[in-house]
Amino acid sequence: MDFRLTEEQQLIKDMARKFADKVVAPRAEEMEASGKYPYDIMSQMSELGMMGIPFP
Repeated sequence: MDFRLTEEQQLIKDMARKFADKVVAPRAEEMEASGKYPYDIMSQMSELGMMGIPFP
């Protein structure tokens, strides 16, 4: 079996990593301490297609 990622899968992985590094990581400690739900981050993730399942 070939377990290498396809080009599309690699692009998705890279996008998710950049998002996490740029948006989530800087606020992670604050979110953990406050316990508040990051609605703004979830909204951004939704815009990028990172929320939900693409199947019926």
